[in-house]
Amino acid sequence: MKVKVYAKLNLTLNITGVKNGYHDIDSIAVSTDIYDIVEVEKRNDRTVNVWGQAEIQTEHNTAYKAACAFITVFGTNGADIRISKNIPMSAGMGGSSADAAAVIYCMCKLNNIDVNSYRVYEICSSIGSDVNFMLRGGLGRMSGKGDDVIFYGMTDTLYFALTTFNVGVSSAQAYARFDNLTTKPVCTDNGKIIKLFESGQAKKAVKLFNNNLQAAVENISDYAFNYLQYCRKQQLLCNMTGSGSAYYIAFDNEQEANKVAEKLSQNGFDTRVCRSVLRGIEEI
Repeated sequence: MKVKVYAKLNLTLNITGVKNGYHDIDSIAVSTDIYDIVEVEKRNDRTVNVWGQAEIQTEHNTAYKAACAFITVFGTNGADIRISKNIPMSAGMGGSSADAAAVIYCMCKLNNIDVNSYRVYEICSSIGSDVNFMLRGGLGRMSGKGDDVIFYGMTDTLYFALTTFNVGVSSAQAYARFDNLTTKPVCTDNGKIIKLFESGQAKKAVKLFNNNLQAAVENISDYAFNYLQYCRKQQLLCNMTGSGSAYYIAFDNEQEANKVAEKLSQNGFDTRVCRSVLRGIEEI
């Protein structure tokens, strides 16, 4: 079985507190048309093999961990997993969570298990904070550690001038630096943004996007300094996704996104245009 699994962008990321050693968040995310391809084949034993991510040690590979957790919970046989990566790694776009979600989705389908069952939810939560979002995708509001998600309808398509960098950002380091900020960033009104999306007012919504971790990451590294300076001079509202390292500028129409992406590329920034999609996984 072969699927596309789509990347996500955090449109907002509010940090609302710390509970049991984890940061509580309130984040709106949306799936985009950048995707990995994941192929899963059933085995006749309980072995799990993963190809396509040789740079990641097996014990740290989320696709491998997801398959093993699935086998433990449901008592199924193993799987051969092949991953073709297109989602940038360590960019805040959910690349590793996407692959885990794709494996869980495929193993559910191959073993006739309801992908929406609570036990599947628990597997996703055990693997990573945004795996549950990646499993369904579209427009969602994540809370708690990020594994509690409410999904919403969306009538408009968003377009993003997405800029990626040849660096990765550690989520743990970003959150630790956030904790040490003297002045904490202001949280955005996620309820207001959701209402704007539901009423077809994406043009107003994009002006409210915000990420509380952005200030923390800027204090760790100046990797995006020139990009941020350029955006400020051009009065472009850029936003970091997740804990970085990718940034984007959001639009409600493709023409403006293409125009800005072209200017950014001409000024030496690795930028492409992507758009929002209404699902997290698509069978191919």
